Amino acid sequence: MYAAAKFQLFGTSHWMVFLFGFIFTVVAVVSHRKNPQSKVARTTFFILVITNLTAIFHTSVSHFFSGSKQELEYILPLHLCDFAAIVAAAALLTRKPIFYELTYYLGLGGTLQGLLTPNLHYDFPHPTFFSFFQLHLFVVIAALFVPLGLGWKPRRPLLKTMSRTFLIICAYLIIIYGCNYVLGTNYAFLMQKPENASLYDHLGPHPWYILSVLGLVIVMLILLTLPFLRKTSSANESSPHLEN
Repeated sequence: MYAAAKFQLFGTSHWMVFLFGFIFTVVAVVSHRKNPQSKVARTTFFILVITNLTAIFHTSVSHFFSGSKQELEYILPLHLCDFAAIVAAAALLTRKPIFYELTYYLGLGGTLQGLLTPNLHYDFPHPTFFSFFQLHLFVVIAALFVPLGLGWKPRRPLLKTMSRTFLIICAYLIIIYGCNYVLGTNYAFLMQKPENASLYDHLGPHPWYILSVLGLVIVMLILLTLPFLRKTSSANESSPHLEN
């Protein structure tokens, strides 16, 4: 059994996670933009890929050390942030535009909210503390690294890109709702709100907050696309690091 205090929102350990994430992001972006073949750039890229690949496994295994009740929703990789971690790893390994788009929008539009308001019971040094932030932090770092380090830009027409992303998210939610119904789980918080304080608390009662979430998804897609309104390309041909 690991002795750890209850997690404190924006406590010391939470801020240390932000500091580590900021430093890692800066090193990854600067080193890769300066020289993608440098030892530092290759090392940070390797860490980013491996971390996203192992984050889900780490998250599942760590719950065997948790003092909380073991349920399927803690073990199976079906939460939105699990999906985002898989997509981020695929984006970094394949360099395909569809995975870049999903990494960027899911990472900054979804996983970032989980990083800011974690649904986490245990503080440092409990294993679930590390597994939670390994998953969420590195998805967000990947979402920042894709445009800032690799020079990715969403394909035009932008409305088509946003619509495609929205439909993929809707398809994911429909599938996960079915899984929740069959398994009695709460993946993607479709059946009830997170126990800890979060944005969900301001979106109305169940099930109406699901519609509010979809509305926020549309808003986030628009806001995250605004930086690319002036300069973008249909095939991302401006960056030598991208493939189509």
